[in-house]
Amino acid sequence: MPDYVFSRKRDGTFQLESCDSPDANLFIPAEHEGRPVTSIAENAFSWCYQIRRASIPDSVTSIGEGAFSWCESLEEISIPDSVRIIEDWAFTGCQSLRGIRLPEGIKRIGSCCFQSCTALVSVDLPQSVRQIGAEAFSECRSLQHISLPDQLISIEDNAFAGCESLTAINLPDHLTELNNHVFSGCPSLAEFKISEHHPVFRMAGHFLVNTKENRLLYFAAGKADKEIFIPEGIEIIAEEAFSGHTRLEKVAFPESLKTIESKAFYGCRGLKCIDLPDNVSRIESAAFHSCSGLTGVKLPRGLTLIDYSLFYACNSLKSIETPESLRMISACAFSGCGSLQSVKLPDGLIYIGDSAFEGCRSLEEIRIPDSVESIGSHVFGSCASLKSVSLSSGIRSIPFRAFARCESLEKILLPDGIEDIKNEAFDGCENLISVSVPETVISIDPDAFSNCSRVRLLAPSGSIAVDFARQEGIPYTTV
Repeated sequence: MPDYVFSRKRDGTFQLESCDSPDANLFIPAEHEGRPVTSIAENAFSWCYQIRRASIPDSVTSIGEGAFSWCESLEEISIPDSVRIIEDWAFTGCQSLRGIRLPEGIKRIGSCCFQSCTALVSVDLPQSVRQIGAEAFSECRSLQHISLPDQLISIEDNAFAGCESLTAINLPDHLTELNNHVFSGCPSLAEFKISEHHPVFRMAGHFLVNTKENRLLYFAAGKADKEIFIPEGIEIIAEEAFSGHTRLEKVAFPESLKTIESKAFYGCRGLKCIDLPDNVSRIESAAFHSCSGLTGVKLPRGLTLIDYSLFYACNSLKSIETPESLRMISACAFSGCGSLQSVKLPDGLIYIGDSAFEGCRSLEEIRIPDSVESIGSHVFGSCASLKSVSLSSGIRSIPFRAFARCESLEKILLPDGIEDIKNEAFDGCENLISVSVPETVISIDPDAFSNCSRVRLLAPSGSIAVDFARQEGIPYTTV
């Protein structure tokens, strides 16, 4: 027998707080002590794995946050039309729930409301719904059928992300707000049903476009060709617009393009080369992250920043053309590009971030122009083939693990102006035999040359470097 716990509300009605040992067939009482039960509390039945069917009485008007979350055996639930509010996370993780009808009167589907309901095939949304919250149906991998109501106004971030079985969806005329990556990770989604009178959205071939912003929101791949042509007039490619489309091999970009947003082509493993038009002035972080088939890149002429993780783990990338306008290379920009053999850094470059070229195992030489003022930690770490390094005279510090495990590096000349060499800067450079240290160096950390068994320092007589070498037992020659 279920042991329900209730609390009295200010209006004299009761809220169901929890239930010990609920039955597989759960019937929530409509009354307690002669008063109606009008709400189900936050997490009231959370993780009640034994519940298979649940019936909510028509006295209830609200279902609290996480009320049935992770009821993994829940297959059916009857929600009466009296319910007006279903809070965030209410049915998250109900992995056995195959279908649900939501009551007329509900205006908002809460954030993560049905997230990870992996068996959910169909959802019946009432016409009263105006808003679908962030991640409301994310990771509903079996979801095939959902009809968006005519009065729907907005869909928030990731609302249908990871709905792998969804093939088609309608966008009603009142819908004017589609937030970020609403349909990310929906590889089967090939059709958006949009009226020709829609004030904001239209289909241009396989592309869902926001016409007011000239923004390509989503690539409705389905069985689309491996080579695609983005239509002229598009100025922005939205976050994750092409993310995970592994069949895609070649993209022709329009001259109108100005911005590529974060993760736009993330994980497009089949993409082989890109030639970006010179009007592109902004490419955001991780836009081409894990494009493991990418072999060559030509960056646009006016680009000033290579953003964070832009080409991370593009392990087939052999060459890249950088523009003269380039001023900054952010952290991890080319990290893990194991096939990258050469890169020409332009004069005018100011900064190279942490781990920017870490793990570029095929990179044999690098010239850092004198305009560069700072390089980050790990910047060339594990560049196992790196043999030749020319450092900028503008650099004042060799940071932590900057050249760690550069196993092919034999000699390096540190230019005048270098002031300090940080811990493990050259750790594991097994074949490093000669480091020329200028008189400007005023600080060398104790483990700067750890695991460099063959290294010899070339340093001015009486310099800090000579004192360091004596203290650490490192061979040295005065110059």
